[in-house]
Amino acid sequence: MAGSGPILFYNNAATTLAGALTPTATTANLAAGSGILFIPGPSTGQFFSMTFIDALTQNNNEIVHVTAIVGDTITIVRGQEGTTPQNWLAGDFAQNLITAGTLTSFLQSIANANTRIITLSGAFTMTTSDGAIGLLRTTAVATSSTILPSGAAVGAVFQIKDLVGNFQAFPVTVNAPGGQNISNLSFVTLNVNRQSATFQYFGSNVWSVDY
Repeated sequence: MAGSGPILFYNNAATTLAGALTPTATTANLAAGSGILFIPGPSTGQFFSMTFIDALTQNNNEIVHVTAIVGDTITIVRGQEGTTPQNWLAGDFAQNLITAGTLTSFLQSIANANTRIITLSGAFTMTTSDGAIGLLRTTAVATSSTILPSGAAVGAVFQIKDLVGNFQAFPVTVNAPGGQNISNLSFVTLNVNRQSATFQYFGSNVWSVDY
């Protein structure tokens, strides 16, 4: 990937090249006035994918990462996702399309989210770092409990996942933080035949639970 920041996308952003492009070129000019289709452009660390397609046969393509745009001029990193830098002509297509690489990056982000695996019996502590899309996973813990983190931001989501079967065999008691409640309960015991439970903080000292 060209950067570490968010990947940008644009609706119906398709144009053509204004001039010829060699395989080593790192900038390209888009058709006059079409740069506005890609605004706001990338800031530091950001990029969007662009696919060049030849207008004559529409059989040749190259994926590039656009790291900057000024007017109708783009700065590009060539030959992405296994494609090869090529010669391009004025009038060839330049489109912001969904690519396998960008979709795969989303899957990797989920797979690499905050994860803690709990393997010991007894109590364990949940913190705000276990939030967002991260999972707090429990293995064969016979009698265990945890407290949802105080100081959670409104809308924060926390999930406990049982990797070994179900909560009926390996119950977990989840307590509300001090002065707070979980859907009007001070605690919830996860001892039903389901494999995960999701908690969300709504503010005003109230949590919801979905399991």
